[in-house]
Amino acid sequence: MSYKKHIFDVGAFNGVNGLALAAKNPDTLVNAFEANKNLIKTIIQLKKKIEFRLGRKLKNYKIHNLAISNKNKISYFYIAKNPTVSSLHKFTKNIEKTWPGYKDSHCQTVNKVKVKTITLKKFCNENKIKVINYLHIDTQGNDLNVLKGLGSLIKIVKQGVMESSISKKNSLYQNNHILSEVKKFLRKNNFSIIKIKPIESSVGNEVDIYYQNTRIDYFNDIKTKYNERYYHRVLDDRLSLKDNIKDSILRFFGS
Repeated sequence: MSYKKHIFDVGAFNGVNGLALAAKNPDTLVNAFEANKNLIKTIIQLKKKIEFRLGRKLKNYKIHNLAISNKNKISYFYIAKNPTVSSLHKFTKNIEKTWPGYKDSHCQTVNKVKVKTITLKKFCNENKIKVINYLHIDTQGNDLNVLKGLGSLIKIVKQGVMESSISKKNSLYQNNHILSEVKKFLRKNNFSIIKIKPIESSVGNEVDIYYQNTRIDYFNDIKTKYNERYYHRVLDDRLSLKDNIKDSILRFFGS
């Protein structure tokens, strides 16, 4: 099947967000990218679980073991004790002061691996992608580089969400981008910020930034809302009776 609509999930981690978007948008191709090859198996397993719940295959979801940034090269990827904070960037040295309790429980590098890093511009050109309807980025300190890696193709992005540190002083990573830099970049490239939302787990140091392309008028072609907690329950095999009944009804009616 040829898809006219495209969603990118950059920094897929366990696959929850990209797979949820694929389930909600069966007419849209979701390309997901995860640098940590050890998580690919987890993503594939979750995909199978969701397909069982839906009663159909998610043929519109593809996972790529690649890191996305602003250059095409081989880079080091730093895998952390808590894999959710693994990054192309090293941790800052004052974590114990600005992120109390995080250094011992989360922010210890346990492995350094070489990964292939490519730009979204290269990926889009190679795959003849003319529009990115929704761009979800969560790359732990590298989100702005993901956007910069689009180069002139930044104009094909309709809308998306990314993370940012609020200040250099309290950044979790070395060379981390900050909110003021993101605002400047988005404004320069004709994007408006729709919402800035604090990230609860970041002890007040990071935010989610929701943005839209000001040169485009229509944004309702993608369903971006989903019950993330439900997909985490599927991942962890913690489904309730209510979940089972609801999914059975949806499968029966082919939804």
